[in-house]
Amino acid sequence: MAAPRPSVSHEVFLEAALTIADEFGADSLTTRTLGKAVGLDATTIYRYFGSKDVLLGSLFDYVAGKALALIDTEARTPREQLRGIIAAYREVYFSHPNVARMNGHMADMLQAGLATAPNVMQLSGLVITALRELGLSGESLAQGYQMIETFIVGAVMLESGAQSSDMTVRALRYRSMGAGAPELAILEHEQVVELSDTAFWSGVDAILDTVEAMVTDCSDR
Repeated sequence: MAAPRPSVSHEVFLEAALTIADEFGADSLTTRTLGKAVGLDATTIYRYFGSKDVLLGSLFDYVAGKALALIDTEARTPREQLRGIIAAYREVYFSHPNVARMNGHMADMLQAGLATAPNVMQLSGLVITALRELGLSGESLAQGYQMIETFIVGAVMLESGAQSSDMTVRALRYRSMGAGAPELAILEHEQVVELSDTAFWSGVDAILDTVEAMVTDCSDR
């Protein structure tokens, strides 16, 4: 009599996948390596996820769930809520930079209708709710959301990669800014990180200032 197949939850698979991606990179995450990590045949992974795109997209969404758990539920104003969502998103994908670059797989997965991304959708819903509470609606709501999503997702993808390589590339960019700024050529790693962090939050605040101004423009019409 054949032995019964072990029952493994999606969370067990995704935790194992996260460990592989964190340690060895996204290219090392295959159905074979994941199957080996959980003690199952690679074909079992296909029965759970259907394809590698779904596996990678699901992993991106799984990490988004970790961001949801970090969000400050005590934030009072819509702006505080938005900053809290952004901070949580940035923190978890900085912790898992190889997963941050799986955003495209998640988008492909959704567009093909192969699986859902409930955590990502919940994060988006929180942003939209905060923007509505701020006073945006219709096209202004869509524009405000897109401004935030484009900057945050793009910045986190870029910066998480910079973080994982010790900010070396970013430091080289600073040095290439040329004559008149010799101080940029001698920045230490910690200074590059601090400068990048300041620039990120300055960008966030500039976007939120613009979004709040959109509310005023709408009310003046």
